[in-house]
Amino acid sequence: MNESILAEIAAFKANKERLLGRLLNRTYRYMSDLASDYLKGIGYENFRVGHIVALVQIELEGTSINKLASNAGMTKQGMSKLIKELQAEGFVLVEKDQADARALIVKHTEKGLQALLDWKSCTQFINQRFTEVLGDSKLEILKDLLHELVHEYDHKYLCSSKHAINHPMLRNSWMSVK
Repeated sequence: MNESILAEIAAFKANKERLLGRLLNRTYRYMSDLASDYLKGIGYENFRVGHIVALVQIELEGTSINKLASNAGMTKQGMSKLIKELQAEGFVLVEKDQADARALIVKHTEKGLQALLDWKSCTQFINQRFTEVLGDSKLEILKDLLHELVHEYDHKYLCSSKHAINHPMLRNSWMSVK
């Protein structure tokens, strides 16, 4: 085998604990586990952190499933499944859209609104736990940095990725092939 390739792979693997993807993934898992434990501790048994994705996206006057899916960056089918689960547990109600009989509008129930308030408390708990580890200023810096990355994704990558050839990375490699 090529010794230089093996050396490069060994050096890469030696630093795998600091790979950005791994760090972001593990941080998300940490946050998700904290949230799950918190929510179970206050009585949410059949509630997954994924359910909050849908609840947070619902406007107070109601929102169509298509818009919920789009806003959450999910498929309509995936969002429909979440909404059915939330409806079965009494967090939302679904009704026909008065303006478009083909569309369904999702609204919070009182239980759904309370879940949002409980989620607000949960996020404060997570922030408190992260502050205990990082301190206030580092946590705010982390949030600022992640916000910049999300902004970049939302405004450049997400918009252009709908057409693969327009994706910035693919466009650059396509241009070099020409």
